Amino acid sequence: MLHGSRPAATHIVWDWNGTLFDDFELTARIAGRTMESLGVPGVTGEDIRREFRRPFSEFYASLLGRPVSGAEFEFIRERYESEYASEVFGLRLQADAGAAMDLVAAQASQSLLSMAPDTQLQRLIDHHGIRERFVLVEGSPRTDSDGNKAGRLERHLDAIAEDGAASVVIGDTVDDHEAAVHTGARSVLVTTGSTSRALLEATGAPVVDTLLEAATLAIEG
Repeated sequence: MLHGSRPAATHIVWDWNGTLFDDFELTARIAGRTMESLGVPGVTGEDIRREFRRPFSEFYASLLGRPVSGAEFEFIRERYESEYASEVFGLRLQADAGAAMDLVAAQASQSLLSMAPDTQLQRLIDHHGIRERFVLVEGSPRTDSDGNKAGRLERHLDAIAEDGAASVVIGDTVDDHEAAVHTGARSVLVTTGSTSRALLEATGAPVVDTLLEAATLAIEG
């Protein structure tokens, strides 16, 4: 959370999916089709935002209304990865992503930490021509894509010698906020991704609707 007694932010850690990258509608369509194939039709984007959580097995169980078997979860994972990969390079950054990163760059360094698969993430960063904006870009190994972001953020900040107390995480999920708290960083959360405003506001972190608002809060407090 933002406090006047804290030092000015010298570093911003961006989340990717649903934050800088405008992919929520795609992920919602894939999840809806997958739930229908498992006997639960009519799952909407609002359903997803209301129920989103990690681990993903609990998220899908909440959508299905019952526990998810190991075989079902593997089916869900494989279908999502296949369908997402087939469309992801046709997606764009959020409309104000460039302006928000420009605003940050004038006053602080910035990096990107994502739970998305690292190989795919690195290709997307180059595809959109934004690698030079970041001092470090990190995704997850496939085996850790459903893991804990807090530990990864701690290692991420250590790798670039940034102090958590002078850093701000901008993301779209509760676990972005929890990771920030774990490292002593602040967070600003945006409603552009996978989590409802109500769940984001329950964290106590500032919640905004655009990346420019998030960047302004992160830098100026």
